[in-house]
Amino acid sequence: MADSSSGTTLMDLITADPGPAPKSSGSAEAPTPPASQQPTGSMSYATPATASSSSVSGKSMLGERKSKRATLMQIQNDTISAAKAAMKTTASINIMPQKQKKNPVSYSQLARSIHELAATSDQKSSQKQLVHHVFPKLAVYNSVDPSLAPSLLMLDQQCEDRTILRYVYYYLARILSDTGSQGLNPGGGIPTPNWDALADIDAVGGVTRADVVPRIVDQLSKEASDANVEFHARRLQALKALTYAPESNTGILSRLYEIVFGILDKVGDNPQKRKKGVFGTKGGDKESIIQSNLQYAALSALRRLPLDPGNPAFLHRAVQGVSFADPVAVRHALEILSELATKDPYGVAMALGKLVVPGGALQDVLHLHDVLARVALARLCHTISRARALDERPDIKSQFNSVLYQLLLDPSERVCFEAIFCVLGKHDNTERTEERAAGWYRLTREILKLPEAPSLSSKGSSADSNDMSKASKDKSHKTRRPQPLIKLVMRRLESSFRSFSRPVLHAAARVVQEMGRSRAAAYAVGLQDIDEGVNVNAFSESADPVDSDFNENPYADGARKVSAVSSATGSKDTIAGLLASLMEVVRTTVACECVYVRAMVIKALIWMQLPHESFEELESIIASELSDPSWPATLLNDVLLTLHARFK
Repeated sequence: MADSSSGTTLMDLITADPGPAPKSSGSAEAPTPPASQQPTGSMSYATPATASSSSVSGKSMLGERKSKRATLMQIQNDTISAAKAAMKTTASINIMPQKQKKNPVSYSQLARSIHELAATSDQKSSQKQLVHHVFPKLAVYNSVDPSLAPSLLMLDQQCEDRTILRYVYYYLARILSDTGSQGLNPGGGIPTPNWDALADIDAVGGVTRADVVPRIVDQLSKEASDANVEFHARRLQALKALTYAPESNTGILSRLYEIVFGILDKVGDNPQKRKKGVFGTKGGDKESIIQSNLQYAALSALRRLPLDPGNPAFLHRAVQGVSFADPVAVRHALEILSELATKDPYGVAMALGKLVVPGGALQDVLHLHDVLARVALARLCHTISRARALDERPDIKSQFNSVLYQLLLDPSERVCFEAIFCVLGKHDNTERTEERAAGWYRLTREILKLPEAPSLSSKGSSADSNDMSKASKDKSHKTRRPQPLIKLVMRRLESSFRSFSRPVLHAAARVVQEMGRSRAAAYAVGLQDIDEGVNVNAFSESADPVDSDFNENPYADGARKVSAVSSATGSKDTIAGLLASLMEVVRTTVACECVYVRAMVIKALIWMQLPHESFEELESIIASELSDPSWPATLLNDVLLTLHARFK
């Protein structure tokens, strides 16, 4: 019980702090006994004044005790939290050295784990250990022991986990691709011994590639030929793994050709609507998705196979792939045709005759959402349009030239720059000086005339539709006016040099360098009619739209004679004026922070330097840059070699 007059409860007395220590015996006042020591049943002898003062002091003491209680609880909670944090820190300090002291897993331990876990692959724990521990660690070695093939094939037959199957097909492909040359693969990784040599000296008799490759090829061939929809994913993975077999094994290659052509026989002739994205849009019926996947897998496998220029079936399937729905399959088909065109340009051009016309599949590739496909298209058009075997067919060369020149308007810098390289005659590093000189002539003399858009008058019979068709036709006529290539290229390069992207600046400077090489080649061989003071608009104005022969062949390789230019034309429309405007932008790029961009810009300036021009400005730029200690030695050597090649 508690004294009701003081207003203090029993719980307040229990949780209160102990009273202050009693004073010394010499003090004037005696300490007041606590309320708990007072008799509970006796009457209070306090006066009214004393009672009121004790009530006020009791309420103040109650507030102080509550605040002290809250403070104590907060201190207790903070102490517990700090103790828990200290325990976690101590535990981590004690555990980390143990993790660091663990020895790396050896190859023999990984191989033993694969053999053991393959026998219990139906258990979730075994699958988890294979995916998270064994298979990723095995990938750091540069070759795979053929003795793992039986366990991998067991996993392929018994396991259904997609991640495990992906690893299984990956390691089976590595076993097929391993040449056994002492485990030295160009891909790098932790070196491994020659497994076949170890198997030969093994007293028990080890497993060699010759023992397991036939089993792997047989299993993968069965899965790649299985048309069951339930095993569609396995079929794609097996076909990809089978393409890693070495080209020296003719038996495997013939079997692979048979599988690929069998797939293309079933999915190649069915017309499909082309996808808009690189991997298409989500959704769609299951049958079309499977067909598109098979088209991609078959063309991807055909891309990895060796070229067979004399095989008409090979050429037919590659041409057929240009019209496929999958954009990546179209890319592979164009890359195959580009390589075939270097060996048989006439056959490839004849096979693509119906696809290069306006409205054909090659025209559709211009708007395909795959950059590398358009790059391959530029190389293909360049190879065919420059082939000597097609000199008697200028109409075919004109059609491929038209597609190549349209790629100069591509929104991607990668595609546009590749098209500029092809126009300049830059395809690989084996071009002759005459080819580069002809490239500069094409760039400064050829024009781009886009094909006419289809008329809209045939689609409507009303007067409004006729008016709209006439207006659109007039607008199309204005926007499709023939444009000189040199003008289009200079505008695009100036726009690229204003970019904040260092790769774009580096690529643009490389284009200017190759342009300078072709220009220097044209002056070196003494090419006629390369006057840079000619107005570039004269070439487009000389294009007579009434001349049917010119409309059929607007990109003939014959030289075009230019009439005299009026003196009233501006200097900026001349080749020299366009080059001066471009070089002014190029010189400002020397201030770029990236040393590799600056080095490429200097090489571009070196190649664009003509013999009769002053060398003082270029000399000061090179001198100031070479004094920079941040330049690597390789870049300095590159600049010096460029100077030597230019003056040579």
